[in-house]
Amino acid sequence: MIALDERISTASQRCLGYRLGEFEVSVNSEVEEVLGELGDLYRGYPRCGPGGNRVIRMEVRRIGGGRLRRARYIIVGDGEEIGGQRRREEILPFLEWGVNWRVIAAGNSYLQIHAAALAYRGRGCVFAGFAGCGKSTLAAALISRGWQYLCDELALIRPETLDMHPFPKALCIKLDGFEIIRRMNLRFAGGEHHLKGSKGRVAYINPLEVGPETIGRPSPVRFVALLRYTPGVPARLRRISASQAAFGLARHAVNRDAHRDRTISILGDLVRRAECYVVESGPIEETCDLLEQVISQGG
Repeated sequence: MIALDERISTASQRCLGYRLGEFEVSVNSEVEEVLGELGDLYRGYPRCGPGGNRVIRMEVRRIGGGRLRRARYIIVGDGEEIGGQRRREEILPFLEWGVNWRVIAAGNSYLQIHAAALAYRGRGCVFAGFAGCGKSTLAAALISRGWQYLCDELALIRPETLDMHPFPKALCIKLDGFEIIRRMNLRFAGGEHHLKGSKGRVAYINPLEVGPETIGRPSPVRFVALLRYTPGVPARLRRISASQAAFGLARHAVNRDAHRDRTISILGDLVRRAECYVVESGPIEETCDLLEQVISQGG
């Protein structure tokens, strides 16, 4: 398996591997440019080691194409086709989405919450919300201020300890967040030309480019937020009860069927140890200031 910072220069070098927390990802493809972009996204990440027990195997296959027909591609995750045929500019986003999908399928030892997961001064922070509420942009803003990053998509909660574990994938930013990211002087890895279905144009941030200590370790959850974004309103935090927070998180639990009746019990134990809020995300700098102030005061 080639190192992530090596060039892919021969037909035999079509496999790229990297580790995301406890998961190892192996990607095979004949599309050398895609492997190059993926290598940029995960430059500096640990490589796959032998005997990994949480290995996700992805493949990008080219189908058709020629002088008069544009090539199409399919993405396969652990032997199963994901998402149908894709154009060249859609490969990277749907490859990344496919890895997330396989983690959800393979990671049932965790309770998984659709949320951004970060740590601030040793306190694990969960920002749960529906698609489009700004989780990834908020995560990027916070890591630019020194927060530690666990994930922008999934909070992985170990039921036995209630610790949150890292799955530090590249952050996916939609077009309406591009200017915010540039204002923070963060670089998009792998270019800005990718398309992700109905989400439109997206780009990615390699968190290790923000700083070598950006990726966090397993952390106890001490702050839980149900995240909302309403354009044009100031940033606001409203404290909620533990039961409100638990049921709010349950709505965002992506593998609750795997844990069945234990889901609410696990979440109840989690939120009783945390401060719980609804966060109305406003201007990004204002939101970050408010979060740091409230979490710091939490002791």
